[in-house]
Formats: sequence, structure tokens, C-alpha cells
Amino acid sequence: MMKKMNRIIFFNNTPTSEKGGVALILVVWVLVILIVIVGEFSYSMRTELNIMRNFKEEEEAYQLALSGIELAKIEIIAANNSPYVYLNEDGIMVFGNKDENPLREGKIEKGSFTYTITDEDRKLNINNATIQQLKFIIQSAGVEITDVDTIVDSIVDWRDTNDLHMLNGAEEDYYQSLEKPYSCKDGPFDVVNELMLVKGVTREIFYGSSRRVESTTGDEEEIKYKGVEQYFTSWGSNAVNINTAPETVLEAVLGAGAADGIIKQREVSPFINPVGNRKIMSSFFTIISTGAIRDGTIKRTIKVVLRKNDKKVDTIYWNDNFIQQAV
Repeated sequence: MMKKMNRIIFFNNTPTSEKGGVALILVVWVLVILIVIVGEFSYSMRTELNIMRNFKEEEEAYQLALSGIELAKIEIIAANNSPYVYLNEDGIMVFGNKDENPLREGKIEKGSFTYTITDEDRKLNINNATIQQLKFIIQSAGVEITDVDTIVDSIVDWRDTNDLHMLNGAEEDYYQSLEKPYSCKDGPFDVVNELMLVKGVTREIFYGSSRRVESTTGDEEEIKYKGVEQYFTSWGSNAVNINTAPETVLEAVLGAGAADGIIKQREVSPFINPVGNRKIMSSFFTIISTGAIRDGTIKRTIKVVLRKNDKKVDTIYWNDNFIQQAV
């Protein structure tokens, strides 16, 4: 009787042990799944928090940059009675009746901002420039003479309203044949950056660069471009400001002799009275303002072009996400 009882007890323990093992495995898998879910949720929440923090800090940097734009507007309007603008010893544009070393920066609890003001009237209007003026400036910027004619003729073809080719220029057929085709403007430049769409103009020619290449003799030579961006604008007229215009622009517009005389005079003091029809006050100004949060890790830059009109300024160009190009 005892043997039978023992067998019955032994027989009944076997399925109970198996069920317990299966249950344990299920519990372990449930725990693993829960851990994965919790980990994924935690990671997602951290990602969301980082996105929200970055968005908040981006907006703070943007508002700081806006503060610089507004201060620049105030500075331009406050200088309404200034008869002229000029460049100080550091090459910074200042108004004749204001501080020669303006502090164009600000700092608040959330961060800081800095801004610059330059006049567009120091440049040559690319929509009005003559072929001779275009050739002089582009060659002075370091472009090979063999490429100058192609670029100049292509600029003329880009800004004119017809579809007739200049000798070395380009019209719709050329631009449509490119790997990524686009249309020829056949109209005035809205912004000078359009130059990079013109046949022959590269980013290096536009912004300026210095690089070493292998010459035909096998030796290395350095090619330098000054960057034509600093010489051209799409606003204003060809009546450049003689107090602020680069020597290259002055030579292109007035000739080498007159340009040399103006530069020598500026080394002594700026022109404070108009000379003939040569302007000493500007109407178009570019403001570049950069806002940065307190630790400086996030920045936003805004570029604006303003037209001064009596006691107010009109915004004619706005770039919310301007990226300063390194030369």
C-alpha cells in the first residue's frame, strides 16, 4: 500500500514541475518585454525633451538676432541728419554724426547678439553695370582672362529680356542642357547670389577662395579669387558712395586716377561734402545680426537689406536663416 502511494505522489509531481518551469519562462519574457518597452519609452521621452529644448533655444537665439535687427534700424533712423557715412580705421561703416566706434552688440539674461551694418551703395549695381565695368571687376577678382568674357557675356544674357546670345554668353538652350537644368532669367538680378547660376561663375569666384592646382608644367600653382560678392549689388544705382566703395569699384566707375585720389583723401579724412555728383551718403544698408544663447552653443543669423527713406526704413530683403560663408 505504501509503494502505491509513493508512486502516485511521484507521478503527480512531474507535471506540476513542468508547469512551474513554463510559468517562470513566461514571467522572464514578460519582464524582458516590459524592460524593452520602458527603455524605448524613456529614450523617446529624452528625444522629445531634447527636441523641445533645442526648439526653445533656437527660438531664443532667433529673437536675440531680431533684437540686433531692431537696434540697427534705430541706429539708421537716428542718423537721419547725418550728411555722410564713412569707414573708420577698422573698416566699419559709421555715420558721420555718430560715435566712430559704435558698439553693435547687446547682452541679456537669455544670451547675446551682435550685428553689422554695411552700405550696399558701396558696390556696383550688377543690373546697370556696363560690359567694361563688369570685365574690370571680374578680372580684378582674380578670374583668368579667358574666362572673363564668358562670364561677362553670360551676365548680360541673364539680365536682358531677349533670347539672343552674346558671343561667349548663354541662353535657355545652355541652361536646359545641364545635368540639373533650369531656366535663364532673362530679367534683372533680384539678388546678387543669382550670379552663381550664371555660366562660368563658381562658388569660389563668387565668395572668394585660395587653392593650389597642378599647372601645365606639372608644378603646383596657387589660384586666388577675391570674391565678386563684395563688389556687386542688385540694389541702388551706379552712383557709388565714394566714402565707402572699395578701390576696385571706384576704378571701374571713375577710372584709376580718380580712384587713387579718393583713396588718398580717405586716408586723411572722409569726404564730408559732396564732390560733383559723387555721393557720400547711402540709401541701402545690409544688416547681419547673430543671436546666441547664453552658453553660445546655438546661434541664429538673420540678413536684412533696408532702404532708408527720410525718417523710416523699408525692408526689401529678408533671410531668416543666413549662413555666413567662410572664405
